[in-house]
Amino acid sequence: MYYNVHTHPHAHDTDVLFIENLYKNFDQKIEGRKVSMGLHPWYLEAENLDEQLENLRNNISRPEVLAVGECGLDKLSSTDWALQVKAFQSQITLAEEINKPIIIHCVKAFNDVLVMLKNINVPVIFHGVNNKLSIIQPVMDAGYYLSFGKSLLGFNEAILNTFRETPLEQVFLETDDADVDIKEIYKSAAQIKDISEKGILLQVEKNFLNLFHQ
Repeated sequence: MYYNVHTHPHAHDTDVLFIENLYKNFDQKIEGRKVSMGLHPWYLEAENLDEQLENLRNNISRPEVLAVGECGLDKLSSTDWALQVKAFQSQITLAEEINKPIIIHCVKAFNDVLVMLKNINVPVIFHGVNNKLSIIQPVMDAGYYLSFGKSLLGFNEAILNTFRETPLEQVFLETDDADVDIKEIYKSAAQIKDISEKGILLQVEKNFLNLFHQ
């Protein structure tokens, strides 16, 4: 079984267990699916934040929802910074209240995010990792999970080195919104780590089952 921890397109493949991310319409029909729900910093609405959070809170405990997120901080977003911080803190609190993992969106804000996560008691996944090792090392050292996607199909040596240095016990793989096959990412991950594809499959499965208790 291939595990895709974060994806937006709703695709079906009997060999793939995927968590589909929802950032709005949290009350939609999700029976038979596995999803994460969260307020993405790009789509926060200052005048409606309380309503957005209430909608999330009313649906986050549904059994199909495996995680809170993606949520976090993005310094390249036009969304007001104080609004981002308020929404992110609310979702950290919510994740702890319902005891579900949290999936992090972080762009040029790693120090800020790590400070806000300092006392968190639920598992944390930083998704879409495509940074050099010096930026990611503090995340790794904190024991959080790192999810890699299409960046493993590229030729940026700094990103590939980050993946090589990430312990497999902290690794997840994802497609996010890219039009790629998760199996290609697994194949590339095995080559970069210089281990068998089965080795990657088994460890990611173990990580998934440890985290989500499926």
